[in-house]
Amino acid sequence: MRNVLLILMYFLTTVYCQEQKTRIINLDDALQIALENNNLIKIAEYDLEKSRSKLTEARSGLLPKINASGQYTHNIKKPVIFLPPGLPFGPVMEIGSDHAYAGVISATIPIFAYPIYSGLSLASSGVDLAEESFTGTKAKTIADVKKAFYGVLFAHEFKNLMQASLKNAMDNLENVRKLQKQGIVAEYDLIRAEVQVENVKPLVLQAENGYELAKNSLKTILGLSADEKIEVQGELKYKEEEIYNLDQILTAIKSNNPDLRQLDLQVKMTKEMVTLEMSNHLPTLAAFGNYQYQAQANDLKFKDYHWVNTQFVGLQLQIPIFNGWGTQSKVEQAKITYQQALERQKLITETIYIQAQNAIFKLEQAKKRISGQDKAIEQATKGYEITKSRYANGIATHLEVNDAELALTQAKVNYLQAVYDYLSAKA
Repeated sequence: MRNVLLILMYFLTTVYCQEQKTRIINLDDALQIALENNNLIKIAEYDLEKSRSKLTEARSGLLPKINASGQYTHNIKKPVIFLPPGLPFGPVMEIGSDHAYAGVISATIPIFAYPIYSGLSLASSGVDLAEESFTGTKAKTIADVKKAFYGVLFAHEFKNLMQASLKNAMDNLENVRKLQKQGIVAEYDLIRAEVQVENVKPLVLQAENGYELAKNSLKTILGLSADEKIEVQGELKYKEEEIYNLDQILTAIKSNNPDLRQLDLQVKMTKEMVTLEMSNHLPTLAAFGNYQYQAQANDLKFKDYHWVNTQFVGLQLQIPIFNGWGTQSKVEQAKITYQQALERQKLITETIYIQAQNAIFKLEQAKKRISGQDKAIEQATKGYEITKSRYANGIATHLEVNDAELALTQAKVNYLQAVYDYLSAKA
């Protein structure tokens, strides 16, 4: 008995935990989860961090470069210098000692290096581009989440509709069986009713599978695990709103669309790349300094060493004269890339404008379809009720009942599809 109770408690606890794992999500929850977990947003955020790091790297070119080094040399054969003939020291003379030590600190700082300034400007634009890309990714993710969420709602409503249709078919089958036993309807009607039930069952299964697939698509966009159970909270409802004005939309797009702002920055960066390549024709000037501390001896008595230091500073001027037309070729390539960016900007800008026009057109068409399907559902409902009543009184055939129910179901599906299309176009 005790073991049975333990098993029962374990079963109930397991069921409870499974139920607790199901996450209920409304649209606001879905948007919040996506902004925190979506992989594309995380990738865009990493790109933004990388671009900021590149800007720091570019700024480092303006700062001094300081290096320290130490060196020990054991001269197995000491270095020599060659002497002119006739000197009493012979033709060669050894220099240095068996052991040599040197510590060096060197520093350089650019005074004028136009490529550094061009690179800094390019890196700064790269940060702006990454920020716009991050903003655009968030905007696209929000739109995708809304459409996926509406898709789940549509699949849920469609599933309920198919299940209701199956229930109606089964109720109708039961009613026909009773009428057939009473001799009111023919056996053919019973066969038709049985076939109708069997025809609807696959549609119910397909709708249930479609609902699960829609939830999986939503989980992917939200960045949730495929194993996590979710249920959506909300209704696929249409709310009367004014039709968007195309001119207002296009004006807003020109000012706010992150894709267009990215294009502007890409054009700007390719133009800056031309300047960067052209700057390689210019001279560069840098200051440098060196401090060296050294000693040499033939033994290892460090305390007796005589340490000396040397110091120097200077300026280095580099003037590019000829490098085989390499710089000019890079300039020409950068100019071509700039022209390509301009053409790409024109193409994508027009594409975005057309997409906006299409979205507004879909909104208008969806509103008309919603209005029409409202009336269609009302009429189909009346027709179905009348046909059922006529059939019960032996006036109508079972085929007419099936046709009336099919018309009602189709009207409801069309209405749901129109509402979904409206909300998706709006998103």
